[in-house]
Amino acid sequence: MSRFEGNVAVVTGGGHGIGEATARRLGAEGATVALADVKDPTAAIARLAADGIDAHPYVLDVSDEQAVDDFAGRVGADLGPVDVLVNNAGVLLTGTALTVALEDWRRTFSVNVDGLLLMARAFLPGMIERGDGAIVNVASTGGLYGVGNLVAYNASKGAVVNLTRNLSTDFMRAGVRINCVCPGWVQTGFNDPLLEGVTEEDVEQLIDRTVPAGRQSDPSEIAAAIAFLASNDASYVSGIAFVVDGGLTAAL
Repeated sequence: MSRFEGNVAVVTGGGHGIGEATARRLGAEGATVALADVKDPTAAIARLAADGIDAHPYVLDVSDEQAVDDFAGRVGADLGPVDVLVNNAGVLLTGTALTVALEDWRRTFSVNVDGLLLMARAFLPGMIERGDGAIVNVASTGGLYGVGNLVAYNASKGAVVNLTRNLSTDFMRAGVRINCVCPGWVQTGFNDPLLEGVTEEDVEQLIDRTVPAGRQSDPSEIAAAIAFLASNDASYVSGIAFVVDGGLTAAL
């Protein structure tokens, strides 16, 4: 498929996991990808280049308003107008309401929620001016129900779900579709803080017991959902929380 031929796509948190897989999927379908990460994503760029993906590295802290504005200007100058924005950057810090450090709570919201808003504010004007664009935010099934010891993360992802709905309400008539995906368990290192002290066998047993699919997803499966929502195949889809969880939430 070549659904993104001639398009420019921005993917944040692109140095690994879902972000890298999304850059690979969009690039394989023709997009030129601006790959942004708080850490230098050069290694990911090399892996993508080996697969023939046209991706360009940028170091970015999405919670820094000035850095986001500067990044948007650089991408526009380097690659041209942005057609697709994938807000994937995020952090996961553990704790309950009684144990989470206020600093961790604020950091979680500054990246997971403020960062999404700042990125949208940076790229929405161009999309509105052209009357066309797609934004896909990466939320989580944790934003739809409670998960123990993740009060900051789950609250932030719940905010992402509703922020997505509000952005869609405000801007779909201007030609910009805005959706989010809610992954369940994904085979990446992102969940490592939650699994500290837990054996691999314990995780496998938990997945087998709670996920009807009996396995975690591969990042490429989340990337496929993101690509659908970003493409014209989803031309009448906006404001949804697209759950990709192997049946996890259906079985709750």
